[in-house]
Amino acid sequence: MKNSLLFLLLFVGTISASLLLPWWIIAPLAAVLTYNFKTAPIAGFFVSLIAVFLAWLLSIYVIDDGTVALLMGKLFEVSDFATPLIASLVGGIVAGLFGLAGAFFAPKNNIAK
Repeated sequence: MKNSLLFLLLFVGTISASLLLPWWIIAPLAAVLTYNFKTAPIAGFFVSLIAVFLAWLLSIYVIDDGTVALLMGKLFEVSDFATPLIASLVGGIVAGLFGLAGAFFAPKNNIAK
């Protein structure tokens, strides 16, 4: 349940924050949310990666007017079809690494007695 709520908050937060703020806002968003939810490190990485990957993929296909596909296609020299996947994967990996960092820094509740 905790990971589902984290996924939902990251997904919605990424889409809404990306409309107004720079792309790298996903990094502190993922770190703060995984820190506050006190997730396991592996869950912090994968939930952040998948949430931002899907949010960016949806944003690129629905909101974007082809700018990302054109610019990333020129940068990586790949087809227009693959560029949204590459851009989403890059954002997902960045969010995953920061989600992992947030999970590592979070204090754990189960203290050994």
